[in-house]
Amino acid sequence: MRAPAVLALTLLVAMPARADDLSDRIEKLEDELRETQAQLKQVQPIVGRISGYIDFGFFRVSGDGSGIRPDLGNVVFPEYKSIIPGGSWVFMGDPLSTTINARGEPADTGPSRAIMFNPVHAGSSPSFILNALNVSLFAGIGETVVVQGIFDLAPRSRNVSSPDGTFLGDFLDVKLAYVEWRPKIDAFALSIFAGKFDSVLGIEYRSEESPDRIGVTPSLICRYTCGRPLGLKARARFGDDLFVINLALSNGSSFLEMFPFYNETDVNDGKTVSARISTKLPIGTGLELGVSGMIGPQDNQTSDSVLQYHIGADLHLEAGDLDLQAEVVKGEADGATDPTPGAPPCGVAPCLDYKGAYGQLAWRLTNWLTPYARVDWRNALHQSGASFIYISDLMRVTGGLRLELGTSVIIKAEYTVNRELGRIPQFDDDIFTSVLVVKY
Repeated sequence: MRAPAVLALTLLVAMPARADDLSDRIEKLEDELRETQAQLKQVQPIVGRISGYIDFGFFRVSGDGSGIRPDLGNVVFPEYKSIIPGGSWVFMGDPLSTTINARGEPADTGPSRAIMFNPVHAGSSPSFILNALNVSLFAGIGETVVVQGIFDLAPRSRNVSSPDGTFLGDFLDVKLAYVEWRPKIDAFALSIFAGKFDSVLGIEYRSEESPDRIGVTPSLICRYTCGRPLGLKARARFGDDLFVINLALSNGSSFLEMFPFYNETDVNDGKTVSARISTKLPIGTGLELGVSGMIGPQDNQTSDSVLQYHIGADLHLEAGDLDLQAEVVKGEADGATDPTPGAPPCGVAPCLDYKGAYGQLAWRLTNWLTPYARVDWRNALHQSGASFIYISDLMRVTGGLRLELGTSVIIKAEYTVNRELGRIPQFDDDIFTSVLVVKY
């Protein structure tokens, strides 16, 4: 019995030494953990990702592919005969009404003199098109700063044997590039932006990218609200979006870049102020109601006293499987006329008077199938002295289907009927368009 007793006594004597050794090892591991955590904190503040999508489509537009026709002989609008004799530059219709993709590009601009950039230039020919290779860059710096950039690589073509044109027709479109600061405030959520950021007008800009848009093409009034200005913006959210305020100070308007009332670098001293106020009511998943407005010196001219303004109202309702959104807008660009007697109106700076609206209803029939319908309307007069006059008064009816195959593949197809209104004679400009969108 003496051997077991001796063994037990030996173990009892050794246990304190082993406990001390174990304590030292634990302390060493804790030191290594603290060092690893410190190194991790140095890496964590910068978290980035690259994402985007490919948008590939097929389309056909009836007529000559454009949404305008000249009033030859001043037959329909004789009141402009003294300004533009012969009517060659008096255009009836809307040059952006035959859009075929989410970028808002028309199949053809036809004889347009206001919208000169004609990247698709397909006429009435049915055609495949790679609408865009989209790249989105995101970086989180620390806990309060975000850097965002989005650009499209748009493969287009021209006749390379022709001396006219630039390069091969392909181009790069920088759509967003901004820094966002989100200071920690307990009372409300605040974001401050600097750079090229989203519009604050209306709600359609939120679904401007092809995967986010329910349908294929933008509405007729997107040209006024979907542009991305350069400047400063602040957004404050109160009480789970019960009350939201957006305010922006920018070089120019929130018009689309292809529309001739937009500039990125300013040519006048004044700046444009834009704002939107909205509230969300507990109806369905949420009924959002908003009003927005913009005022500032007119783009692409040098005077601060020539103003451009815009007002609008919008709503967005999600109720079960239904999604309803609608907007109405009105605006004006004053333009300027040479005081010389007999000078044509708006010859120094172009004038624009517009109003429009749209309503869109989508029904999520299944997890993968969503039929939708949209009705939009636009009435506008755009004049630039004796260079051109556009008289637009039309309604469009669009119906389509959206198929989601998993989380990364979307197929959409839609047909749009254009109907000219008022004194404008009806002409062929209906559109079929479709896209395959693959996100990465």
